[in-house]
This record gives sequence, structure tokens and C-alpha cells, in this order.
Amino acid sequence: MSDEIDSSHFQSADPSNLLQSTSTTTYDLYHKSICGSILYCSPTNSPSEIFSYLLHGKFDAFRRSLDVYHKDIIQIKNEYEQTVLHILTVRSYPYQWIRLLLMFECDPCCQDIDGYTAAHYAVERDDVEMLKALTMRIHHQIKIFSEEQTNALYEHCLKALSIREKQGLTVFMLACHHESIKCLDYLLELNINDVNVQDNFGDTCLHYAVARRNENLVIKLLDRCNADINGGDNTRPSVLDILQYNREQRKPFDRTLDDSIERILVRHKASNRCQIRRIVKKRKHSVDNDELVQSSLSSCTVDSSTNSEIEIARNYAQIALSLQNQSKLNDAQEYYKRAMNSISNNNLDWADYAFNLALIHTIHGENELAIDLLEQALAVRKQFENETEDIEKIQRAIGNIQKQR
Repeated sequence: MSDEIDSSHFQSADPSNLLQSTSTTTYDLYHKSICGSILYCSPTNSPSEIFSYLLHGKFDAFRRSLDVYHKDIIQIKNEYEQTVLHILTVRSYPYQWIRLLLMFECDPCCQDIDGYTAAHYAVERDDVEMLKALTMRIHHQIKIFSEEQTNALYEHCLKALSIREKQGLTVFMLACHHESIKCLDYLLELNINDVNVQDNFGDTCLHYAVARRNENLVIKLLDRCNADINGGDNTRPSVLDILQYNREQRKPFDRTLDDSIERILVRHKASNRCQIRRIVKKRKHSVDNDELVQSSLSSCTVDSSTNSEIEIARNYAQIALSLQNQSKLNDAQEYYKRAMNSISNNNLDWADYAFNLALIHTIHGENELAIDLLEQALAVRKQFENETEDIEKIQRAIGNIQKQR
């Protein structure tokens, strides 16, 4: 068999060009074979073929198709609603391809199934050079556009930076969420500052930074971006609430960073709004009836106690716990009482202190006092929680005391 290339077809700009092999018995489309595709790839506007070219890095084939079918190719989307611009960005392909697609008028504002633009993906990985490729003005030496067209394209690219993904995050907010500092600094150079914009849940960039325990980012958002220290939805936890929850989850020796961030927040007049609690529930496994633990977070509005009163109570409670661990129960009892007296009795912290004090009364044989405190603690918890491990713990303690009567 002899393979022959029809040079007139190969050199033609006609997209219907085919590369064929001939023999005495067959007449095949040779360019469909592996070897034939190396010699020549026919231009296509088929979405499946275009995305296959991009996924496998076949840029020659992609460019050949783009030259012929660019108006179609910039419009196509895959099953995730992603354009070719999304794919090139996600896979970190050379920046010149990004610029080429933008010049072919591929829409930088197009969102995929998650609401992401190409810029969102660049920021998510802190790929500042990719973000620049998506937003920089076309160089004045490129004469294919008028100045008016160049300005219009630049403005449209910048518009993509204000688009929110499905959870309400702009690229600025996403940069804070993922601690993408290089992209964040570039966005600030563009005078883009969404520091006080709320996401769909009512939180802001400062909430993300505190939750990440990123002290430098907290300082940047407060001092350079003028973040509202008490911004966000007033019915949700404040940045100080988040900080205090973070600190409580760590061992005492691992709280230095949290203490440092707290001093920054307090210096900027941060206040408490809600208390974040870890809720642990048990349920029966559907197969073997074993108990499984489900963990989640909840928040409840703080009572009328001031920040200083809550902090004083917590300090007393820490002293009480230390004394309790040293078996100095009388002294521990006194400090738990001080903690309880420092805040109102409709606070979950108060319920914790009451439970610990009740245990000391039980050790002293003061069961009636213990029952009274446990029932008060149970009533407080039931205001905010339902079927949690803490509630079960109180109920077990009450049951154990009642059995001794």
C-alpha cells in the first residue's frame, strides 16, 4: 500500500480538507489515524474535539480550528458550562493563548456551573500572571483594534472582576478566602476593594482572614483596605466571635497566634455578636445499629453581657479548671461561682460553669445543689440546642444522682 498526500488539499484554506490514503482496494481518511493526525488535523468546530485538543495539549490542531471557526469556538461550553477560556486558565496554559482568545472576543465574564469566571480560577491558585493576562490592556502596538475597541475590551475584562460566583464571592473575596496574597495585591493595584462586601451568608473578607488565623492578612485588610471591624450580617458571628472559637479549639500552648490577632481586633473596637458552638449529635447507623457521631457548628446570639464580662468569666473558669485538676475542689468551687456571677444565666458559657460546679457538689455529697444546677444548665442549653452531646451529658449526670437517692 502506498500513502499519498494530496498537496493541493493540504495547502488549501478550505476547512473541508481531508488527508487520505489510497490503495488498489481501499480509500480511507488517513488523517483520522494516529500517524495521520500528526501530519494534518482538519479544522473543526465540534465541542468534543475542541475540548479534547485542549485537554491533551494539541495546540496546533486547536489553533488551526480557531483560525477557521473562532466565532463558534469562543461560544462553545463543556458539561460544566466552561468555555475554552476557562479550560486554558484552569490548566495553566501559556498566557499568550489567553490573550489570543480575548482578542477573538471570548467572553471573560462567562460563568461556569459554579459561577466561576476564568479570573476566579486564576485567583483560586494565586496565579497572578494568569490574572494579569486576563485583565491587562492590549498593547498599543497591536494595530488590529482601534483605541475605542481596545478600551472596550479592557473594561469588559475588568467587569469580570466584579462578578460573584454561586456563594457570592468576587475575585477579591476569593483571594482573601484562599489567602491568595499575590492576586490580592494586584487587585488592590487596580483599585478593586471588596473588603466590606458580604457573601451570600453575610460574612466578609475579614471573617475569612480571622477564620484562617492569618495575622498578616488581617492587618492588611484593616490597615490598607479599611475593613469594617464589625462588618457583616449583624445576626451572624463577628470576627471576634470567630477568633474566640478558634482559640478554644486549641491547646493552651498553641494560642499565641490567636491572642495576637485578638489584640489587633480589640484595638480596632471589635465586639461580640454570636457564640459559635460545636454541636455533636449521635444517630443510629442504618446497617449495624451502631452509634455514629455527627459534628457541626451552630451560632446563637450572645446575651446582654459585655465583652469584658464574658472575658472575666472565662478567666475565672480557667482558674477554676486548673484548681480542679489539682484536686483543690473548694477553691475551684469558689472560682466557678465567680465565673457564673460575672455573666447572665442565659449564656451557654454559664451552663458550662454550672455543670462543672455541679460535679464538685456531687463529690462533696451535695446532691440537691448539684441537681438544681444541672437542671438550670439543661434549661439553658435547650434554648439553643437539641439532642446534643452536651445535653445528653447533663441528663446522664442527673440520672446518676437520682439513682443514688
